[in-house]
Amino acid sequence: MSNRDNINDVLTSLINNKEIADVKFVVGKEKKEFYCNKLFLQNCSPVWKEQLYDPEWRNKTQDFVTLEIADVESEIFLVLLQYVYTRKPVLTDRNCLRVQEAADKFKIDGLGAMAMLFMTKNISPQNCFDILKKAQGYKDALLESKVFDFLMRDEGVFKVANILEGVKEENIKTILGFRKCTSSEYDIFHRVIEWGKWKLKEAGIEESPEALKDVLSGLLPLVKLILMGPEQLKEIKATRLYETKVIFDYSLNLIDRYKGRSFKTSRGIPGLSKETIQVLHLSANTDNWIKDLKESILCTGLTNYTYISAQKTTPSVETLKKYHVVWVNSGNSFQNPTQLGDNLAKYVDAGGSVVIGGIHTLRSDNANWVMKGKLATGNYLPFKKGTLVQNKRCTLKTIVEKDHMVMRGVKTFDGGRYSSHVNTSMNSGGIPICKWSDDQVLVAEKPREMGNTVVALNIRPASSKVDGSWWDINTDGRLLIGNSVEYAGKMSKIELDQK
Repeated sequence: MSNRDNINDVLTSLINNKEIADVKFVVGKEKKEFYCNKLFLQNCSPVWKEQLYDPEWRNKTQDFVTLEIADVESEIFLVLLQYVYTRKPVLTDRNCLRVQEAADKFKIDGLGAMAMLFMTKNISPQNCFDILKKAQGYKDALLESKVFDFLMRDEGVFKVANILEGVKEENIKTILGFRKCTSSEYDIFHRVIEWGKWKLKEAGIEESPEALKDVLSGLLPLVKLILMGPEQLKEIKATRLYETKVIFDYSLNLIDRYKGRSFKTSRGIPGLSKETIQVLHLSANTDNWIKDLKESILCTGLTNYTYISAQKTTPSVETLKKYHVVWVNSGNSFQNPTQLGDNLAKYVDAGGSVVIGGIHTLRSDNANWVMKGKLATGNYLPFKKGTLVQNKRCTLKTIVEKDHMVMRGVKTFDGGRYSSHVNTSMNSGGIPICKWSDDQVLVAEKPREMGNTVVALNIRPASSKVDGSWWDINTDGRLLIGNSVEYAGKMSKIELDQK
């Protein structure tokens, strides 16, 4: 046994040692007694130091002080003493929240920090919403992000859903108001909650946490049902939990509520179906570029396509809002790059998705083919505009987000002899999806709070069919472009203005 272990054993033996104590705590409802020493207590807690040396206490009790603590459980108080004497408290996922609250009460800062760190490493379905509430109350961004990470893992929210019957009322309110997490699993879970509220209203039952739990008790264990479209729902056989009528009613409700929206992409992303997505191709290019880009944009099966020349006109916000996703690129000058950038920013703020399709739009020089206005200056882009790099062959090297829909079916990409792209760095909130062989970002996105997104491709968008030195048509460039447009369209939250 080491000297350190010996010292720890000695210190542990001093906890609740009546023979050498000069302080007695009477703790909890059961009034359990703990015997302690002023020297240890005063060095850890300014609250205890003030109480222990208050003249009023000394006059009443002389050298021996008795303090009563009714609002802390005895098992939690013991953990506090473990820290006070040995700095080795026994923390568990069941006690860490209560230990942190007690440490805060007595201003034992070291233990409070230790408990918060323990929480970041031990988040579970049983405690995640309590920890989230704690993190937001203390404005602890690290802990808050850890909870969001947990909720965004595969199956994370499903696990939470399965224990809904045991959660507290305030946690149900947290669930219902949980908007910050944009994970597909949360979106599905939120739809289940909305469906439950709809069923209560239909049945004429007053909405309450208990009623909501009752109506969802059978559905939540099979929450993945929400990932299925109407045709798949029709094929499900009735079980004890699902009568045929329930499935039919549920399917009809989803069809009516989401009006043509599908329920799963390759990442479980709820969104618009291919047949529904309205695409605007907005570019300043020659005819051969436009034809080539149209083939790429529509290569995944999108059908609703409109082209507008940004060289001849600058679409208004009202015009943009007739489309779910706007692909924009240049090769020649925009009619008004500043107004275009302002209008696109307003369109994104309204819920629309944008795909920035190429290097000329993303260059940092001041030419009229460069994107300007609020879209360029207001932190809408996933990465910063940069200087042009070319004349060095580069290929797809690193797939950062392997399960991202943009990378569906994409295995190779050869930028050709020029491999034109810009030197850049990520903007705050930008997510790199894949990278060039020189480690520059190739494709990235900037998710928006509403759930829509801005995707940027750091490439020359036209293929070797237009110019033999551009990206190789025999690699997966078309898929990279088509997937980006389809993904952004599915994420769109725009309510179409058909006027």
